[in-house]
Amino acid sequence: MNNRIAQTYGYAVCLITVVVMLIGIKQVIDAAFDLSDPIRAEGGGYGRMGGPLTSFEVYKVSVRRQIVMRQYGGPAPAGVGQSQAPADTLSDAEMRRLYDAEREVAIGNVHFRASRSLVSNLLLIVLAGILFNIHWRWLKKRTDFVPFPPSATRPTETTDTR
Repeated sequence: MNNRIAQTYGYAVCLITVVVMLIGIKQVIDAAFDLSDPIRAEGGGYGRMGGPLTSFEVYKVSVRRQIVMRQYGGPAPAGVGQSQAPADTLSDAEMRRLYDAEREVAIGNVHFRASRSLVSNLLLIVLAGILFNIHWRWLKKRTDFVPFPPSATRPTETTDTR
């Protein structure tokens, strides 16, 4: 009975480490994708103010729409164009500066999170691999190590039912 408990413990640790390594590999791949294109990572390319950061033109339209919506408490009324909104008080140069600053903050945040995730998950994969190797070798060294139950290696007897 004690041998079965030891084997169950060894196999359970090996199974858990394999699952942890698979999850860690997925997280490493996600972090690598985030590092390759930080603007589209996790946040979907949106900044703190909700404006998209993928292009300046789309950001500019979004910010002006937000200002109009705040002024009128909802979507802009039918006769009100964007030229009448206070969004025009921001020049393109000022809006470009805000866009660049917000974009740099978003990129910096994604780089930090992705780098942290990459390092921690690689470390987790290495530690899980070490635990797997230690326990697998321990299982193989045991004198009572049986990779398959004896009944699985015996040919089954057929009975004549005539």
